[in-house]
Amino acid sequence: MLFRSAEREDVPFVASLVFDTDPSHFKRAFGWKANKYVSGLVLLNSPLNIRHITVCEVSGQPVAIYALYSMKEMNQLASSKPNLRDFVPSLSKFRLLLEFRTLQKAMRMSISSNQSYLGIISVERNFRNMGLARMIFDYLFETCQEIVLDVSRSNSRALSIYIRYGFRPETRLPRDYPLKDSIRLKSTRKTTG
Repeated sequence: MLFRSAEREDVPFVASLVFDTDPSHFKRAFGWKANKYVSGLVLLNSPLNIRHITVCEVSGQPVAIYALYSMKEMNQLASSKPNLRDFVPSLSKFRLLLEFRTLQKAMRMSISSNQSYLGIISVERNFRNMGLARMIFDYLFETCQEIVLDVSRSNSRALSIYIRYGFRPETRLPRDYPLKDSIRLKSTRKTTG
């Protein structure tokens, strides 16, 4: 598997996988134009910007994405100011700004300097159940000392996958933890990297 930084031509692929992580959320946030506005988030200076996305390829074909953040990157994203010209007055642009702010709030969550925050991981539907997530996690565990992530309590499929890959619920949540319907998970596999 090849891991590379996302590029502008990857936006449709990246946006479709971002949307696929929580379609009901994005449909609630943006309505029937959800796919279009997720593409907008990928292009804005948001935590889901393509600068923060890694594309995973097999035989030259993109099959998955992930976004991994250091404590420093999270702090920078949490304090960045949106360019208000990107949000020309309209109801849908206002929704985009609200989603931008939600993502920014997520970046304010505390992690320690030895941790990396896995903001998103998604495998394209046609390539699921082929061991690709395992390959991505193996790579991440080789390169990170400790990984934390947040997952919706109602996403039982994702929860079971993360637990299978060695993640366990964090017992002490940071005071600033804003996601009341989510669980913070931490990798239990220690690496020497």
